[in-house]
Amino acid sequence: MRLFLVVFAAAAFLAVGSTAVLAQGEFPLKYAVGEENDPLTNSGMSYSGGTAEQPPDIKAVPQGISGNRRYFAVPVGNKRLWALLELSSPPKLYVDVVGTSVGRVAGDLSAVAPLVGKVNGSQCSYGPIDVPLGDEKTAITAKVLFMSVGNNQILGGRAAGYMAGEAKLGGQTYRVAVLDKNLDGRYESAFGADGKIVPWWRADAIAIDAGQDGKFSRGGDGSEIMPLVKAVRVKDVYYRVQVAPDGSSIKFEKYEPKMGTLDIGAAASLMALSETGIHSLSGSDGKWQVPEGKYSGESLSITKTDADGKEWRLGAASVGPLENFEVRGGQTTAIKIGPPLTLKVEAGQPESGQISLDLALAGKGGETYSVGLRKGTSSLPPPKVKVLDASGKVLAEGNSEYG
Repeated sequence: MRLFLVVFAAAAFLAVGSTAVLAQGEFPLKYAVGEENDPLTNSGMSYSGGTAEQPPDIKAVPQGISGNRRYFAVPVGNKRLWALLELSSPPKLYVDVVGTSVGRVAGDLSAVAPLVGKVNGSQCSYGPIDVPLGDEKTAITAKVLFMSVGNNQILGGRAAGYMAGEAKLGGQTYRVAVLDKNLDGRYESAFGADGKIVPWWRADAIAIDAGQDGKFSRGGDGSEIMPLVKAVRVKDVYYRVQVAPDGSSIKFEKYEPKMGTLDIGAAASLMALSETGIHSLSGSDGKWQVPEGKYSGESLSITKTDADGKEWRLGAASVGPLENFEVRGGQTTAIKIGPPLTLKVEAGQPESGQISLDLALAGKGGETYSVGLRKGTSSLPPPKVKVLDASGKVLAEGNSEYG
């Protein structure tokens, strides 16, 4: 059975495109090291599962290390870096950073200096270290921090810092930052010139301390971290955003966006990313005024209130036609989703005499929902299942499971 975790993140700032009316200013940014549990840098962590068996790509390992070890291929930038984790006390990490030593060859860890782990509860950090991530044409070196979690079964890597500074907007000063999440040496919008939207997990990020509390909050109501977009909203004022390719400065330009109407035809909660930021939309009729631009739906749930005032909710496993759509200023974009719902059943391959059945509910727009209903704050028990033959005879029955 499909389960879907619906995340509701109300944007602390939104944005959109139109004609600029006032140049706000350009502000310098400087490199800042992120703390170990910094929500901005941790938003760019990429993880890899490990293996105790030495992969063929690892040609040599350091002499004298213990046999209790794990190997990882950690995605960092546009590369996968081989790493060996020695499960000693404290643990030590050897990273195959090709190019930092003359005569090195890929997969040779014999002369790599270990990174001694810093244990913090159930996780351990290593570094940061300089990692060359460019190609033959572009020389890029990034400072990368590695972190092991899950009893050292998983290893991740992410940028060790970001470009940060202060911006004066509307007469007030805000801390701002941009993160080269994909470690390609450039700071680029999630909305490229070709109109394609970069996936959230790879898109560079922008953060604005809208709450002016000296830190960047992530998730939940008032999220201050989002993919790098073309405009933001701070204290109900819209600003276009332009970041220097090397992240050395950020420019804000005040303007008034054009608004359009999105009508999905059902009571729902929708979170979508647009050229103007994260939009967390909810309401009884599924009809909202939003800035014009291209959108990418990230999470969806449909709701209905019963006679007792209790809200029933179904979370979407796929957002269907809301995956990519565009709203034009002064116009209504109608994308109908929701009831009537049709049950979809997909049978997996038989294994050990058992067949798994994947259950989902399909809406009118082609979107799908988990069959796991929530009533108020409580999840209802998984539905019971009966398997019938063509004549209606019960061949098997039992309880389904979430997972």
